[in-house]
Amino acid sequence: MNYSELLKKYLEGKTSEAESEMVRIWLKDKANNVESRKILGEIWTNSSIHLTGTKPDFDKLLHQVHHRINSENSHLQVQKPNPRSGVSRVYTVFSRIAAILILPILLLSLYLYYNPIQIGNELAIVSLREIYTKPGTRIKIELPDGTLVWLNDGTTIRYPEKFTGTNREVYMDGEAYFEVKSDLQNPFIVNNPMMTTVVTGTHFNLNAYVADKYFEATLLQGKVNLKRNHQTVELEPGDQVQFDTQYEKIVHKNIATENATAWIDGKLIFTDEKLGIAIKKLGRWYNVEIILTDPALNDYLLTGTFRDEKLDQTLRMISLALPVNFEFKKENNPSKIQRTIFMKKK
Repeated sequence: MNYSELLKKYLEGKTSEAESEMVRIWLKDKANNVESRKILGEIWTNSSIHLTGTKPDFDKLLHQVHHRINSENSHLQVQKPNPRSGVSRVYTVFSRIAAILILPILLLSLYLYYNPIQIGNELAIVSLREIYTKPGTRIKIELPDGTLVWLNDGTTIRYPEKFTGTNREVYMDGEAYFEVKSDLQNPFIVNNPMMTTVVTGTHFNLNAYVADKYFEATLLQGKVNLKRNHQTVELEPGDQVQFDTQYEKIVHKNIATENATAWIDGKLIFTDEKLGIAIKKLGRWYNVEIILTDPALNDYLLTGTFRDEKLDQTLRMISLALPVNFEFKKENNPSKIQRTIFMKKK
């Protein structure tokens, strides 16, 4: 029996009543755990839908399926499936799991947990939505609690379809401006591998592309706490914190906050910005990679406003303001948009 194809059909709700029962019996047998984990992993990996959420813990998933099937074993023997739907209660539970594994739209991560006090050992599922902005695009979204978020290009944000519990948690990789709905009892948390941002209700901008190894938080209104390991940094309005993961150095300063959010209006503003930081933002802005050939260039300070200038114009302006030259790497693949630029001392 090819249980790989049969399980896929079962997850899609395409099996007959007899086939569904066969799959349930097969899943119930713990001797099939290794094979079932393998099949579920293949479904997750090879799905025609591009799933970018965290890979589920299939050991935990199967343990919970076994527990649920065993706990309702006597119930299944007595109660017949609904003739209209052709599925049983266990099938309903497992098909919800299937929806997150292989069915379309934005259900991209699986979270399974038991809460015996609140839901009496019922299996609960929390689904995450994921939004990614392609290079050159910026969008505005509203989260389930009413929080407004502007996403810069190349940004990924994941958030639950509904906030539950005492915290409102999201994950972000990229740059975003948040106007958080005030809720003193339920803090709003932005998770990022470099820093965790905790607020209750405030306006702030995060520039935190993991690939850049650079984190920047700017507070416009309210109050924000940044946490990394056992260290906490508190921000007041007008504060900006910059953190370079390569040097493990945190810089805390006061700035004109409109500079940090100018990207929403299609502008890039620098005021005495270190060149090592400025090129990360310029690279994202123009979808190129800029490499400093001399470490001393990192500490050069750049001041300027860029809006509709083409890349060549921007580089020319920088070379007039600072003693630097640029060299373009030749790209053999004409279809490749991104270019590499080397910045050198004059």
